[in-house]
Amino acid sequence: MHVTQEPPESAGQTALDQEQRQLLLLVASGAPTGSCLKALTEAVCRLAPGTRACVLLTSPDRVTVGDAYSTHLPAAIACPLRGLPMHEALFATDDPAIRRGNPVECHDIEQSTAWAESWRTICRDNGIHACHARAAMAPDGTPVGWFLLCLPQVRHCTPWEQRVAEFGALATSIVVERDRAAADLRNEVNALSRLQALSAELVGPGEFEPLLKKILAAAADISGTDKGNIQIYDPAKNTLRIAVHQGLSARLVEHFAEDGWVASCAEAAQHLERLVVPDVEQLTDLQGTLGLEIVMEDNIRSIQCTPLLSRSGQLLGMLNNHYRWPGGPTPEALRYIDLLARQAAELLERHIAESELARERRHKDEFLAVLAHELRNPLAALRNMLEVLKRAERDPGMTARAREVMDRQLRQLVRLVDDLLDVNRINRGKLELRPTALTLDSVLQHAVESCKPALEQHGHRLRLVQPDAQIMLHGDAERLTQVFGNLLSNAAKYTPPGGDIELFVEPGKDSVDITVRDNGSGIPPDQLDRIFEMFTQVDRTLERAQGGLGIGLMLVKRLVEMHGGTVHAHSDGQGKGSAFVVRLPVTDIQEVAPQLPAGALSPVASKVLVVDDNRDAVESLVAVLAIEGHDVTAAYDGEEAITVGEQVRPQVILMDIGMPGMNGHEACRHIRNLDWGQRATILALSGWGQEEDRRASIEAGFDAHLVKPVDMDVLLEMLSTIEHRGGAR
Repeated sequence: MHVTQEPPESAGQTALDQEQRQLLLLVASGAPTGSCLKALTEAVCRLAPGTRACVLLTSPDRVTVGDAYSTHLPAAIACPLRGLPMHEALFATDDPAIRRGNPVECHDIEQSTAWAESWRTICRDNGIHACHARAAMAPDGTPVGWFLLCLPQVRHCTPWEQRVAEFGALATSIVVERDRAAADLRNEVNALSRLQALSAELVGPGEFEPLLKKILAAAADISGTDKGNIQIYDPAKNTLRIAVHQGLSARLVEHFAEDGWVASCAEAAQHLERLVVPDVEQLTDLQGTLGLEIVMEDNIRSIQCTPLLSRSGQLLGMLNNHYRWPGGPTPEALRYIDLLARQAAELLERHIAESELARERRHKDEFLAVLAHELRNPLAALRNMLEVLKRAERDPGMTARAREVMDRQLRQLVRLVDDLLDVNRINRGKLELRPTALTLDSVLQHAVESCKPALEQHGHRLRLVQPDAQIMLHGDAERLTQVFGNLLSNAAKYTPPGGDIELFVEPGKDSVDITVRDNGSGIPPDQLDRIFEMFTQVDRTLERAQGGLGIGLMLVKRLVEMHGGTVHAHSDGQGKGSAFVVRLPVTDIQEVAPQLPAGALSPVASKVLVVDDNRDAVESLVAVLAIEGHDVTAAYDGEEAITVGEQVRPQVILMDIGMPGMNGHEACRHIRNLDWGQRATILALSGWGQEEDRRASIEAGFDAHLVKPVDMDVLLEMLSTIEHRGGAR
């Protein structure tokens, strides 16, 4: 029997303290791991003569066998064990106590069933007959290795040897923790340096996709993988598109390229929270699916998916990394992935904003070019017809044709200007509706009448289909007429000559659908989503240029929405026509009652005073009214209007607002204080047409506010109404 001589207590403790001190100094000096652990095995053998020591460390995954260190055993001792799970490499039983790191002793390895055959073979080959093993524990309680005190005889370890082995395990833990802390510090410094460099690049004018690739590469490196992708969310299509990727197979990228919702990131995207899939093999719901098959084929065991959110919390995309081992990234890596996700989200937000600004700039440039074109066309026609009037004064047919063309082109100019002003009012929130009770039929009839010249010019056939019922609305008659007038004009513009246009009315319970359908050029599918945007036109090629500013449909949408309704566009594609469906709330639907014909108004000549500082404007208006049989007098400022008015006592005054000296408001207030002025009808004529301008005119005493250039038919109809009342105010 072998008898081991125990050192005296005091001498042994002194020797142990000295070896501990020397080893800690070596560890603190930053000596390499191998040097520290070999020095440890030498110290243990000095403290326990006749023994040999060995340190087995786990790999970075803390599961499998990594390197071995010893000064008394061969350097290749760990080769047969490397890559095996540590517990299976050393022990034959799955004892929970051993997994918790409890000491394991065997006085006769050859006869023991507790040790794995792989370790027993190594012991036999190296003359080891007994062994005492102690786990080296990390701060979180996870074994990071085992310290093994090996004996050349079959016997139990003495209490002193057990104490020395305990020292060996503790020292191993210190060395491993030092290396882990140093590695974490290096990773921290590298990660921070990388984040700082990325932040500097993001502030600069870098290109979008290369910067996105750098963020992805940083997330992969920091979390210890080479696989990953960044997806961009398309809210219109509700899809996740892979924008950049690395380390993934072509088959995986192709499979998940556009439809990311079937991937593991779907749950993270839908809940706007990060998802870590620790082991894809445990995704029982996806077993047997092609997607899981492709993921596992690419040697992926775990995945992290982090949503990219805007500052307002909206989903912009996903930052995903894929790992070859189960468990996913460490908590420290996830902390940096959060920072990188914030950078990626800010980059995406900036890219979206810049793309939107570029698109708006492009649309505005296109709009200005179209505006110049649309203004030149009617101006050219007006100029040409003025020449015709000069040169063909004695040709009644030619002069009549010239006047007809000039009238049509002038109306087109007025409409362009009105549309521009409406857009400006809508964008500033200044457009106000003047809702009244009205019938849908009257709105549609006025809209058809306004578009009649365009329909006739192109030879279109218009079919109006509506029920035998009176559909009552609460809305602004002028604006609703504008809505359907724009839709009919659009249909006429984009339908080849001789086309069919249908206006179909279908009432519901609380609403009515009005459909404007044509068999024209149609709308490409990729433009349906943005057909109602500002400055948007379908097909701007020179061969198919249809005219217009590209703001008509935007006005339609905004005006319909202001009435509490909706509008949608439908088309099966180019060349297959289009349909616009407007849905408006109704107040009542009544059976049509027979109506008595209204009596015609008999025009009666009136005394009219026209007041404007623009002499051409005065003379032209005086001429038209005189032709219609009215007794017309002119004045050129506010004070002259009062003087002339006192002399002629007009029944109607048409007065400009912005005149030098006494303006129109002041003159109107003065006239209203006169006996004859109280009975007169005073109409404001002004280039200012905002709601506040109209309100100011009414407050000054005007009966109505008309915007220049005045539609002569409207003015003459108003005068007829005034005449029918006999001039009463």
